[in-house]
Amino acid sequence: MPRDPRFAITTPARVMMSYMRSLRPKGRLLPARTTTVVVCAAICLSSLGLAAHAEEAPAPAPAPVEPAVPAPAPPAMPTALGSWCTSLFPMSVKKQRNRARALMVGKVNLDKGGTYSLTESPDWRPQSSADLSGNRHINSLRWALPLLFRGVNTQNQAMVDRFRQLMYYWIDHHKGKRSYWVNASIYGGLRTQTLACAWQTLQDPIIQQAAVRDATSMWKTYRGGIDVKIGANNTDLTRQLGALATFCSVGDVNLRNAAWSHLVAIARGVINSDGSDVEGSPHYAMYMEKLLSTVEAAAATCGIPNEPIPQLRGLLYGFVAQAVRPDFKLESLGDTASVELRRTFGVGDWRADWLRSKGAIGTPPTPVYRAYDGGYIFGRHSWTLSGSGAPDSYYSLRYKGIRPATAHTHDDGGSLTFYSRGVPWISDPGPYRYNSSSLRSFVKKRAAHSTFTVSNTKYKRWKGVIKTKSRSDSRSGGNDYSCLVDKSWKKSEITRCVTYVRGSDALVVADYINATKVKVPKKKRKNYKKREITQRWQIGPGIGVEGTEGQLTLVSGDQRVDVIKAGVGDWNLSSAAEGSSIGWHTTDWGVKAPGTVLSRSTTVPRKGDQQVMVTVFVPRGSAESVPVQIGDGTVTITRNGNPVTLEFPAP
Repeated sequence: MPRDPRFAITTPARVMMSYMRSLRPKGRLLPARTTTVVVCAAICLSSLGLAAHAEEAPAPAPAPVEPAVPAPAPPAMPTALGSWCTSLFPMSVKKQRNRARALMVGKVNLDKGGTYSLTESPDWRPQSSADLSGNRHINSLRWALPLLFRGVNTQNQAMVDRFRQLMYYWIDHHKGKRSYWVNASIYGGLRTQTLACAWQTLQDPIIQQAAVRDATSMWKTYRGGIDVKIGANNTDLTRQLGALATFCSVGDVNLRNAAWSHLVAIARGVINSDGSDVEGSPHYAMYMEKLLSTVEAAAATCGIPNEPIPQLRGLLYGFVAQAVRPDFKLESLGDTASVELRRTFGVGDWRADWLRSKGAIGTPPTPVYRAYDGGYIFGRHSWTLSGSGAPDSYYSLRYKGIRPATAHTHDDGGSLTFYSRGVPWISDPGPYRYNSSSLRSFVKKRAAHSTFTVSNTKYKRWKGVIKTKSRSDSRSGGNDYSCLVDKSWKKSEITRCVTYVRGSDALVVADYINATKVKVPKKKRKNYKKREITQRWQIGPGIGVEGTEGQLTLVSGDQRVDVIKAGVGDWNLSSAAEGSSIGWHTTDWGVKAPGTVLSRSTTVPRKGDQQVMVTVFVPRGSAESVPVQIGDGTVTITRNGNPVTLEFPAP
């Protein structure tokens, strides 16, 4: 529509008025004479404009119209999850649903690590509702996957958009240099896997770029080109898995092959040739079986051969079977809580099936005594199921493994556990939980385990407790014989020898103290502090202690274990109490229960000497009597009227 020419009159006036305002000093009026001149000029110009329009009144040219910029199309909604998502992160429908709903209202479930609250744009900082591990796991991004899984599977655009948005926020917040724990260990590896899954599903170039950056970082952490990676642990598998998934997805064959080579070397490094783990924790052997199953699935997804992963995974089953007590719970060694096996552990393996089903299917292992390169000795009376009338006694010993210890190994060299008649009498404190509490710190130390300590001398943990004997006559119904020597203490050597008397169902322990090298020069004798050697037995929760100095009795329901001692030192009992870390046990992850510490000590004179502590554990029913006599170098145990005499266990 043409502009009405009458409105043109305003243009000259506007120009002149604008000019007038430009002449006016700030905050002041123009002189009257100047104002009059400008106004007259504006009127004249307006008149000229009217005359021109009256004579010609041409229609003004239409203003050019810029073409409209179309709004970007929303990202296409994926119709299915990528294959890396399903192979790396199998997830039940229930878990997808529940966790996705929680995430949409800002709540992150970090499992054992606690919870975390999300704002619209998170700052990724630690929160008090999560523990140390949980706060670090925020950078793994794995917790966000239920949004992607549920969103794609139900075609819920809002969930997929929120997932993408969280990925963008994290990527944008971490463009520069990252702190150690953001990329390190399991957190960086899981994030790389998460980004590979997200990129494959969403085909998002920003997420792809982030995945490649992470994969390059994960891959560079190990470039050894060797067959066995000594010093590796389970987190190294996680890191290389993320690199494999990413390089396979982008089609980089060279880096894909390198990542697979690393995975194989690490797998050989975290599993000893006899199937034992290097973590000092049977729980992590079970966890590594899960990781190796994922590695096999990754090989299938990538279309490459999976050898030798199935063979390595198979070795773990025999080891874990020996670490399971007769109540079908793992022995709580290192960072292991006494829990039953994972429901998916070793499905199809005859030993794992027997353990998971509690003897309903499968077949039990054959050996009743085994020593492992990971630093374990396991022994039991038999594989007969509890309740059959046969003894169900089971014990373990810890010593230094053939490979470097990792973060999940406790300082538990020489430690013994003893289970019998359905009760864990002498037990291990377990992990408590991964935080910076005083209890977590304590349960990793020597004094928290059923072993010995020496005061007022230098201690070198990494010299360790060495196995010197491991032999069993169990095939003929005979005894088990084990000896460990502790070389951690300067000029004080302690040797623990243990005999399980299979016919009498009793455990005999002899601790030999050799401090002959202590000899203190005369000029230093005045300042010499006597070394105190303390033997401790960690008695499990809910177990009472009765009796006299020479013979104590552990009590649980109608079951008993007599504890008979000989040699130096008097008994001392300490019960767990709030405000102290002594005597607490882990009954489940993060759950503590009070126990009792039974201990005795002896001092080493400045001239040095040799001493011995003998302890005999005899399980029985409350109505039974099993006399024990300790003589000069011998122990006699009489069960059911049948006396059995043996010499002290010795190196």
